[in-house]
Amino acid sequence: MTTPAHHGTAAPRAKTVLLVGPGWLGKVAAAQLAAGGDTVGTLQRSVPVSTSPGVVALIGDIADAARGPAPLAALRAVVRSALPAPIDHLIVCVAPSRARGDDYTVYPHAAAGAVALANALHIRSVLYVSSTGVYDRHDGSEVTEQSAIEPHDVRVQALYDAEQRIATVAQNPNATVHIVRAAGLYGPARDPVARLADPAFAAADVWCNFSWRDDVISAIVHLLHHDRAPGVRIFNCADGTPLHSSDITATLTGRTMHTPGERPHIDRAAPVRSGRSSQRINIDALLATGWRPAAPTVYDGLRLLGHHVPLTPAAP
Repeated sequence: MTTPAHHGTAAPRAKTVLLVGPGWLGKVAAAQLAAGGDTVGTLQRSVPVSTSPGVVALIGDIADAARGPAPLAALRAVVRSALPAPIDHLIVCVAPSRARGDDYTVYPHAAAGAVALANALHIRSVLYVSSTGVYDRHDGSEVTEQSAIEPHDVRVQALYDAEQRIATVAQNPNATVHIVRAAGLYGPARDPVARLADPAFAAADVWCNFSWRDDVISAIVHLLHHDRAPGVRIFNCADGTPLHSSDITATLTGRTMHTPGERPHIDRAAPVRSGRSSQRINIDALLATGWRPAAPTVYDGLRLLGHHVPLTPAAP
């Protein structure tokens, strides 16, 4: 049934958006925002290989904005020349570049630059894409946005420092800051099936959390459009179905990785390789805003990638 349009109701005003870091995630986010009618510019440190229709590519290093008045003025001029209208939203989704030899300090440096640029351009809506890796749990516990963060390595410290810096935008009482902590990104061109089906992946028997790339993008768009109250709000973004690595491998291979009802002993005191945390990400806060994932389990995402996955996961 089609609901008739209400005459006299104004259509939402198209927004002007600056997205920093148009990589595998950011480039598609920018394209979707442009396709929805927004004016979108992207900021990256090198000339892009290609751009999407309606997206204006800007060259510059966001970290420069925090390196003094002159670099800030130069970057501000670059942005203003391409996007003369007031910027409604600043989205930051940066990651270290292996090709450039980056380390994890990219996160706080980019965040500091984003804060400086937002203040210089009077941008009152900033969304920062972070990682659920900031929780750094290895005991299988559930984590919410209120869970304590105690950095124990340089990566977690960098993620935490970046979030703390980006939150300072909200010192302006009219500013809205969203921090989206994404888990285990995968999707087109990042197909994890070979790794997930590997017995070596199952052996750690840790709790895993995943985010279908386009679900993170839909969360970004959703929050920008529907969650505009001033202040800082943090949202975990994942599929909402944590799974044991051994169960995932068993489902994909049809082989039980351990005796039903029994799991191998995990030495909690032993060092855990970076990227193999064991935690269960709670996404109730994001769900409460009305957002829903298109891939509510990693199995659904693998099916979207064209893999045949049994409808009923293997029993643990």
